[in-house]
Amino acid sequence: MIMKDFELSSISADELVVNQPVPWPVYDEFGKLLMAKGSVIRTERQRDILMRVGLYAREIDDDDEKNETLKPVTFNRQVNPFAEFDDLCLRLSELFQYIEKKENPPEDAVYKRTMGIVTYLQGLVAHDADAMIGAVHLMDSFPYHILHPVQSAILCEVIALRLGIEQEKKLSMLAAALTGNIAMNAYQVRLHQQRKPLTEQQREVIEKHPEVSAAMLSSAGVQDDCWLKLVKSHHERPDGSGYPRGLKADVLPIEAKIIALSDVYCAMVTPRPYREPVSYKATLRELFVQRGQSVDERLTTIFVHELGLYPPGVYVKLQNGELAVVVGRTKSPKEPLVASVRKADGSVFLNPRRRNTGIREFMIRATCTQKDQVAVNPATLWGIQALQVKKPRMV
Repeated sequence: MIMKDFELSSISADELVVNQPVPWPVYDEFGKLLMAKGSVIRTERQRDILMRVGLYAREIDDDDEKNETLKPVTFNRQVNPFAEFDDLCLRLSELFQYIEKKENPPEDAVYKRTMGIVTYLQGLVAHDADAMIGAVHLMDSFPYHILHPVQSAILCEVIALRLGIEQEKKLSMLAAALTGNIAMNAYQVRLHQQRKPLTEQQREVIEKHPEVSAAMLSSAGVQDDCWLKLVKSHHERPDGSGYPRGLKADVLPIEAKIIALSDVYCAMVTPRPYREPVSYKATLRELFVQRGQSVDERLTTIFVHELGLYPPGVYVKLQNGELAVVVGRTKSPKEPLVASVRKADGSVFLNPRRRNTGIREFMIRATCTQKDQVAVNPATLWGIQALQVKKPRMV
């Protein structure tokens, strides 16, 4: 069953009544129709199941679609952000394959599929921003050309929320963050592993890819001018050193600057085959050195303030010798909430222990490198015991 256009909302207790028809179709989280519009709920058990796993999906007609801005998905169920992060990556991979293989996709098909991912991502950030930032730092089960856009889009949404950017512009920005490098997909795996300097041909491909990506999206039916413009400009830099047109800060929209900053950050903290990820402390140092040049100065300050000195997902060493993972931001950027995973003697906690880093014994002593980390199910760090992280399919 192919879902029609819809606006997802949570179902309240008074909206489903036994022996009464449902006023709209109800789907599960995977898009499977659970009950058609007008169907009658026969039993309390049937109602309870729909309340627990169903999503209220009000169909949007053409007039509504023209007049209403898409909203973030809301959840009325327990959510495992890390399983959902993997699902976002899978959906983005499928979108890329759809765009690359479809010669004449149906009108608005690419737009609708992309916005489905975008609004779901927004809903996850609204549901648990700390866990989604944690996923940016901890999840690495997908190829770089899939993982990186999802990471960047999450941070774009976090910063855009902080700045109060209007929803319509956020939708275009997040769509551009997810699809801006689509023209590079065929080259990305090879470039990601390459240890030698770029050839002239490779450099030319890289510098042209924003415009080629925009052309691919336009050919696939995307008519959102803001989305396409942001794709073209997401590698421009405030000092004019970017590409493809060497635009400077005064002509770059704030959304393009947010994408660029998130892109740079995620590229630095993500490991490569030829190097470990750059430590968060070193990444901050580099961003501050480059502010006003390759990254926007004002945005850099806001970005660092929003993520904190120790953002969720970063491994740290505590004063008592324990190894911990940051799981929550607090009002004090130096005192985040952490979950200890390894004792001072090197043995591993059977269950992560929550620590308040405002207490002297648990103060953060240093951030850790990748070699100091231990394998752990990230869901357990956030206390998500009931839901198991999905094992992603290979893409």
